[in-house]
Amino acid sequence: MLKLDSALIDRDAALAQRDAAINERDIALAKVDFLQNTRSWRFTRPLRSLFRVMRYGFSATREFPETAAAIVYPAAPEPLPNVAVAPDFATKGRLDILCFANIEWAARFQRPQQLMSQFANNGYRVFYIVPSVVPEQGQLYRLASVAPNVFEVALQRDAQAAYYEKIVTPENHQALLRALTALVADMQIRTALSVVHIAYWSPVALSLRAVHGWRIHYDCMDDWDGFPNIGEQLLSEEKTLIAQADLVTVSAALLYEKWCAYNPRCVLVRNAVDFAFFRQHCFTNDVLSGLVGPVIGYYGALAQWLDYPLLAALADRRPAWNFVLVGDIFVEDLAGLEHKPNVQLLGHKPYSQMPLYLDHFDACLIPFRLYNVTHAVDPVKFYEYISAGKPVISTPLTEMSIYKDLLYFATGVDEFLEQIERALAERDLALYKRRVELARANDWKDRFDSMHRAIVGLYEKVSIVVVTYNNLNLTIQCVNSILRNTTWPHYELIVVDNGSDDGTGDYLERLRQAVPSAKIILNPDNRGFAAANNQGLREADGDVLLLLNNDTVVPGGWLDPLVRHVRDPSIGLVGPVTNAVGNEAKIEVSYTDIQQMQDFAGRYTEARKGRSFDISMLAMFCVAFRRSVLEEVGYLDEAFGIGMFEDDDYSRRVQAAGYRTVCAEDAFIHHYGQASFRKLIASGEYQALWDKNQAYFESKWGAWQAHVHRNEAGDKG
Repeated sequence: MLKLDSALIDRDAALAQRDAAINERDIALAKVDFLQNTRSWRFTRPLRSLFRVMRYGFSATREFPETAAAIVYPAAPEPLPNVAVAPDFATKGRLDILCFANIEWAARFQRPQQLMSQFANNGYRVFYIVPSVVPEQGQLYRLASVAPNVFEVALQRDAQAAYYEKIVTPENHQALLRALTALVADMQIRTALSVVHIAYWSPVALSLRAVHGWRIHYDCMDDWDGFPNIGEQLLSEEKTLIAQADLVTVSAALLYEKWCAYNPRCVLVRNAVDFAFFRQHCFTNDVLSGLVGPVIGYYGALAQWLDYPLLAALADRRPAWNFVLVGDIFVEDLAGLEHKPNVQLLGHKPYSQMPLYLDHFDACLIPFRLYNVTHAVDPVKFYEYISAGKPVISTPLTEMSIYKDLLYFATGVDEFLEQIERALAERDLALYKRRVELARANDWKDRFDSMHRAIVGLYEKVSIVVVTYNNLNLTIQCVNSILRNTTWPHYELIVVDNGSDDGTGDYLERLRQAVPSAKIILNPDNRGFAAANNQGLREADGDVLLLLNNDTVVPGGWLDPLVRHVRDPSIGLVGPVTNAVGNEAKIEVSYTDIQQMQDFAGRYTEARKGRSFDISMLAMFCVAFRRSVLEEVGYLDEAFGIGMFEDDDYSRRVQAAGYRTVCAEDAFIHHYGQASFRKLIASGEYQALWDKNQAYFESKWGAWQAHVHRNEAGDKG
C-alpha cells in the first residue's frame, strides 16, 4: 500500500510538471504568434530576408546559428512554472505580538498569560519579552518556547533590576534595539504590535514605532501609584506612554476613569476566567484530603495588599476552620499566620492545580486591604472562584461593587466571621447558578474578542479587489497567498469574476463559504477589466482601496508598506516593485520558485524600508489609493473594454488631480503577467485591442509614450 501511495504521488508530481511545461510552452508560442502577427513584423519581413541573404548567402537556412542567436536574443530568466496548487481557505496571515512584560511567563498565570495565550490560540506568534532575565554574554537574545506559539524572550543589555522604578537607560535602550533587530530578522517579523505591560519598556516601543510603524498597545492592569516599590520616574513615564500609545486597555472601571481623558482610545477590558478549563478540572480530588472541617480558601500572591492581621484574627476566632492560602509569599511579616495550626501556607502551585484546590474550598476569600491600588483591582480569582459556584467573601472593593448581589462584602473581623458563616450555610441553588453563569459570560475568549476588535480598529481598513477571468490555478495561488501572507489586521477581500468557464465560479463559491467576510461577485460574461474593478470598488468599504491582479502571488507583510506610503497626502496612487512589468517598477530577481520568492522579497524590501520613487505610470497588477482619491478622481474608464491602457489613463487622471504616482521600493509582489490576455495574443486579437485602446487613450491625453525599464541593472537582493 505504501508503494502504491508513493507511486501515485510520483505520478501526480510528474503530471503537474508536465502541465506546467505545456502551459509555459503555450505561452511562449502565443507570444511568438503575437509577434509574427504585428504590423511591424509584417512590414519588416522583406528587410529580414535581405539581411539573411547578405549575411549567410542564398544557401543559408532560416535558422540562425546557435551562437548568433545567443547574441541577438540574450537569454531571459526562466519564468516561474505555474504549478498546480490546492485551495487553502485558512486565513493564516497574522501580525506578530511583541509583549513587553513585567513578569516571567511561569511566575503565575493571570491576565498577561491568559490574554497572550488567547492571541497564540488564534494563530498569532507571541514574543513574550521579560525584563528580569539577561542572556549569556555573546548572545543578542535568548528564545524559549513556553507554550504553543508563545516564545519567552530575554534581550541582551546591562543587567538592570530596578524596572519597577525607572525606565531603560540610554545605553540599555540601544542594546535592546540591537537585540530586537536581530530577533526581527531571524524570526522574519514583518508586521508587529507592541503590547506593553509596564512603562519601563516605553522608550523601546516608541522607537519600534518610529522605525517600523508598529503600533503600541498599553494594557494597564493596576493603579501603579501606590504599588510596592514603584518609582516616580516610572509613574511619570506611564503618563507619557498612555498619552502616546495607539491603544490603552484597562482592567477596571476606576482605571478607565483615571486615564480615559489622556487618550481617546481607552477601552475597558475586565479580567475573566478560562471557564472551560476550570469546569473541566474542578472535580473531587485528594490534594487537601487530610483536612477536617470547613475549608476557607485563598489563592494568589501573598503580597502587601493582603490584610494579614485580619486573616490571623479569623484563624484565632475559628480554630475549627481550615484556612488554606496558596501562592508565593512576597512579605516578611505574615502576622503570625505561619505559626497557626489551622492555617496552611502551601506556597506556589501550578496554575493547572488551581481548580483542584478550588474544589475543596467551602468559602473563598478576597481579604484585600482597602486603598487606591486594591479598589482598582478586578480580581481574576473572583471569576475563577465563581466558575465553580463558590461563595466569595471580600472586603468592599469599589471595582467589585457591580457584583454585590453575588458575593458577601465584609469589613473587620466580626463582619467577616458573620459573612463566612452565612456562606457556609448557603443552600440557594439559584444563587449558585447565577454565579456560574456570570463566570461563563466572562471568559478570556470574550476578553480577547473585545481586545482584538479594539486592536483591529487601530488600522485603516483595506479593501482588496481581485478580478478573475479563467486561469483558475493562478487565482488559487493568488487567493492562497492573500489569506496566508496578509499580516495587516484589517482588510476585506472582494473577488469579481468575469464569466469564467474553467471552474473559477465553483471555487469562488467555496471561498465564500469558507471565508464569510469575502465578497464574491459572479458576472455572467466578461465585462472587462475596468468595469469589473469598478464593481469591486463599489462593494468596498475600506479606507484604502487596492486593485490586485489574479496572476500575482503576495509575500508575507506585503500590504503594510503600501498602506504606509498611501498615507502621504501628496501621493494619489502607489504600487510595488515586481519581477514582471513593462516599466521602471520591474527589478531583477534571483529566485526560481515561490518559496525563494518569499525570502527574496523579505531581504529586498527590508533593505529599502521607506524608499519610493515617482513613476509616470503604475500598472494595475497592484495599485493602492485612498478612498478620498477615488471620490475625487472617479472610477476606472470602462470605455477601455476588456483591458489595456486603463492603467495609463488612471495614472494620468490621478496626476491631473495634483497627486503623485509612486512606486514603493519596500513592497514587492510576484507577477506572472499577461494571464488574461494569452488567448487574445494567440488568436491575434491582442493587437487590434491594443490599437483601439491606444487610439482612445491618445484622444484623451495626446501621444502615448512607450514605457521603459529602469536604467540601472538592479539589485537581486
